[in-house]
Amino acid sequence: MNPSADKPTITKAQALTRIEQLIDGTVSVIHPKPQLELYQPSLNDGLCLDPLDGGSEDRIVVSREYYLRGLPTAEDTLKEVIAKVKAYWQSQGHHISGQNENGLQLYGRSRPDDFLISIGWAAGDVLTLGVNSTCLWPNGTLEPSSTP
Repeated sequence: MNPSADKPTITKAQALTRIEQLIDGTVSVIHPKPQLELYQPSLNDGLCLDPLDGGSEDRIVVSREYYLRGLPTAEDTLKEVIAKVKAYWQSQGHHISGQNENGLQLYGRSRPDDFLISIGWAAGDVLTLGVNSTCLWPNGTLEPSSTP
């Protein structure tokens, strides 16, 4: 078990603020500016299932994913958008962890907080932009046990 895995974390509210900063910053370099359509299932918090983390499974991962509506759907245009996003992420100091062969999927990790960031093509010739937090306690710390 990782001894630091159950230490205090940022709160869910702080994670959501950071996610929105990452989304807004990324969208700011895309032209024409897309309309963000929230992918509703991303509103559900996920369980912290990182096998390398070794911490409590009572922690959560906060995510948000959006469809980027209103962009031209030609493959070359979508690749150009992803290239702009890649350049922006690199200029922000984020780590690019992967890009698929056709250039239509890009993955990275934000710095300094290590959130997963991704942009990529989805069915219907639309791009999706998503951010996942690291494992965290909803209130920032382990909740005291409520057993009598």
